Amino acid sequence: MRNRLSETSERYALGLARSFSDRQVPQAGPGRRRRLARSLTDRQAPAAPPSPRVSALLDRLVSLGIKGWPERMTLHTGPLPRGCVPCLKGRGSNVSLTTLCNRDCFFCFNPKPRADDLSVHGRGAGSVEEAGRILASQAPASVGISGGEPLLFPDRTLALIRKVRERLPKAWIDLYTNGGLLTRDLLERLKAAGTGSLRINLAANAYDTSPVRLALLFFPDLAVEIPVIPGHEPRLRRLMTRLEELGARHLILHELFRSGHNADRLDKAGLLRRAAPRLRPGLTWSGEAASGESCLRLLAWAMEKKFRLGVYYCSTGTQAWIAEKALGSGVRDADA
Repeated sequence: MRNRLSETSERYALGLARSFSDRQVPQAGPGRRRRLARSLTDRQAPAAPPSPRVSALLDRLVSLGIKGWPERMTLHTGPLPRGCVPCLKGRGSNVSLTTLCNRDCFFCFNPKPRADDLSVHGRGAGSVEEAGRILASQAPASVGISGGEPLLFPDRTLALIRKVRERLPKAWIDLYTNGGLLTRDLLERLKAAGTGSLRINLAANAYDTSPVRLALLFFPDLAVEIPVIPGHEPRLRRLMTRLEELGARHLILHELFRSGHNADRLDKAGLLRRAAPRLRPGLTWSGEAASGESCLRLLAWAMEKKFRLGVYYCSTGTQAWIAEKALGSGVRDADA
């Protein structure tokens, strides 16, 4: 019987497909351009030809040699972050340490009121020990520890990392944070506990790169992971240039997500350009089309600049594919 996921936890149920393939992700070629264009639109919506802007962007990306999985709109300019590879194979899981946060970003689509609840892959856990048992039963190859802001509770975060490392000694561990609470001492402790890398959301911090500069001393493979806000492209190009100068290896782009929990705030910010699309299977959010176009332009700009910084567009199409498999396979009991 399939476990029903709570509203708070549904967004974390990505990965852990019932089966997966190790085959290489194919590179986009000219013959795949139309499929790339189609995957920009919601598959459940009536088919519509791509706009001239999207067609031009896809032609440009193909000519530049974009890499990725066109059928799922998984596009990247260089090597993928290490934690993303198992996720794309259906072998990733996520722990929501808390939904409490030290920020109140207008684009956040976590449910409110915020709660200090722990969940693993969409299943509530009463303790770090229980979270470790659930993860051990799933045996993922990568684990993301997210929130909210996990570092509001550094001791609990460190205890969870140690528990994951104990139960899954070979799993890759990514810690998601807005970076505002990072210190040299905490970074040393996170490294010693077994953290593989960090995912830092600089959109929550007005694109201030100082947390990245500090964290790179301990986690050279860290990734900056942000939603792309329409109208912010000049700021994001400056951010990408700065990340290149700092020697950062990875930037992960998402569309601006719309859900029932942030639509009013997005509307007040003037960022909802069309009626809400029908949701993709397995997701409780959708991506704004204008943001998706911005992601494509930023990919092309990075390729034309020949940045060493790898830019990865993890689209709602990618996430729907992973989530659909995960929701279809269910979540096993820790004691099964």
